[in-house]
Amino acid sequence: MDSIKRMGKIMALIEAHPEGISGRALAEGCGVPWGTMKQDLKVLVSSIENPIPLYTDCDEGKGEGDEDLFLPEVKWFMAANQKRYTPVHLNVREAVGVLTTLDYLQEDNTLKEGLRRKILSGFNLGEEEIYRYVKGELTPLAPIQGKIFQIIEKAIRANRRVTILFNARTITVDPLGIVYYSRLRCWYLAARQGGIIKTYHLNNIQEVRETSEPFVYPDDFSLKDWFGPRWGMEYGELTRVKVRFLNRSQTVAKVRKDVAHRSSEIITQEDGSILFQDDIIGVNEFITWVLGFGSAAEILEPQEFRDHILKRIRETLENYR
Repeated sequence: MDSIKRMGKIMALIEAHPEGISGRALAEGCGVPWGTMKQDLKVLVSSIENPIPLYTDCDEGKGEGDEDLFLPEVKWFMAANQKRYTPVHLNVREAVGVLTTLDYLQEDNTLKEGLRRKILSGFNLGEEEIYRYVKGELTPLAPIQGKIFQIIEKAIRANRRVTILFNARTITVDPLGIVYYSRLRCWYLAARQGGIIKTYHLNNIQEVRETSEPFVYPDDFSLKDWFGPRWGMEYGELTRVKVRFLNRSQTVAKVRKDVAHRSSEIITQEDGSILFQDDIIGVNEFITWVLGFGSAAEILEPQEFRDHILKRIRETLENYR
């Protein structure tokens, strides 16, 4: 088993043992000696690309070094809610302040990155306030921009319009909330301009200023409901889709995981395949998602989505002629 496949198996084993699994058991499960497993765990903990914070049952009270974490009897956890010994609970604004302070610490970058992940993993933006929403199942990795976030939130509470410098253009909008889209690992401002609700990538907002102009926050507006049908951040018409997924390898499990946050309908067929049905907005990202399953997925409805799939496949085949 090569190292990449082994990393995947390690994460799967940790996820399958919410009560924790020792390093020795991980080594046995992967069929490698403890020395190899120890190096694998060090790579997982220090990897910036790792989107899932890992914890151990001896994170607290460790000494100057990290070696105590890499003993064969230490248990590893994946979910943040298993970390019962966390003594501090932060709201979003407090967490942003701590994250900003981390940059000034004279500590090893690996340690700071680990702290950053663990702080962010505790965010519960979807329930904390109606002005924040996490779209998708992944915890934010990149911190929200502190000052911009605070100004926007203050303006919403005061029912004041904001002026933003977005991609070198100055725009005045009614701020409705901030959304984290976990698939792209990005933060967005949801705002109304001229009766149309749009999203603005926070990284492309150079400045934001609260104005003295009032606006009325719509009583019937919900970030969760508005983003619910959207497959990604696209706009378009609401479309009913129906897709059949074959029962191959981890296909069914992946589908269920990918759409767990949606109000989809999944029907298991007699042959083990599943029929997925949903009302979506956003043809491009949805088709990209379906294509990721290869021949294990077939769009049944609507016909225009089937045509999109055929067009992309033909374009790909042209590259190999």
